[in-house]
Amino acid sequence: MINWRDIDYKEQAEQFRFAVSSFPDAAQFIVKEKVWEGFWKYGWFSRILTLAAILIGLNMINNVFEFFSTLRNGLSEMSISGIGTFAQTAFESSYAFLTGSGSRFFMLALLEVIIFHASRRTLHIIAGKESNASFNDFVHAQVRMLVVSGYAWGMTLGLAIPVKIFFGIFEGAAFLKMPVLFLIEAYFMGFSIVDNYQEQYGLSIKQSAKYAQRYLAINLAIGIVVRVLFWVPIAGPVFAPLLAAVAATMVMHQETPLKTEAEAMAATQPS
Repeated sequence: MINWRDIDYKEQAEQFRFAVSSFPDAAQFIVKEKVWEGFWKYGWFSRILTLAAILIGLNMINNVFEFFSTLRNGLSEMSISGIGTFAQTAFESSYAFLTGSGSRFFMLALLEVIIFHASRRTLHIIAGKESNASFNDFVHAQVRMLVVSGYAWGMTLGLAIPVKIFFGIFEGAAFLKMPVLFLIEAYFMGFSIVDNYQEQYGLSIKQSAKYAQRYLAINLAIGIVVRVLFWVPIAGPVFAPLLAAVAATMVMHQETPLKTEAEAMAATQPS
C-alpha cells in the first residue's frame, strides 16, 4: 500500500510536469523514427484485434451522431428552461459506452499490439535493448494486458465505491467527486500503458503495480492524456495508445533506474 507520508510531492510534481511535456517530443519521435514500421508483422491475430477496436470507435462516432440528432429534434419541442436538463440527459445517454471505464480498459486491451510494438521499438531505438517482438511474445503480452486491464478496471471500480460513499455523506464537497473518479481511472489507465515498459525488464504484474507506486505522477500524467484523447472518436482511442506508449517509454527510461534495479532483483531470485 502507498504510504502517503513518504511521498515527495515536489518530486512527483516535477515528474508529472516532465511526463506531460514529453508528449510533443513523443509525437515527433514517432514521425522521425517511423515507429509504426513492422506493426503488421504480428499476423492476423493483431489485425483482428485492431479491427475490433476500430469498430468500437465507429460505434462511438454513431453515438455522437445520435446525440446531435436527438438534441436537434428535442430542442425544437422544448422550452428554453428545459434545454439544460434535456441536453444533459441526452449527452449522458449517448456517451454511455464512451464514458464507461470498462469500455476504455477494453479498448486498451484490444490495442495492446500497438502499445506492445511502440514500447519495444522505442526502447530499442533509445537504449539499444533487444526487442522480443515475435508473434509468441506478442501473444504473451496480450494475455498479460488482459490481466492488467482487468486488474486496473477492478481497482478503479473498487476505489470508486468509498469515494462515492464519502461524497454521498459530505454532499457539500460533491463537486469534487467526478474529478477524483477521473484521476483514479486515469492513474490505472496510465499504469496499463507503463506496465508494458516494466514488463520488458522482467517485472511480474505484482512487482509492476508496486513499482508504479513510486512513480505515481508519471502513471497519472500518462493516463490523463490517454483519458482525454479517448474523447476523440476513432482517432483518439487508436492514436492515444501509440503516443502514450512512446511517451511512457521515453519518460520511464530517463526518470527511473529500472534496468539496474531489475538486474538486482533477478540476482536475488532463487535459481
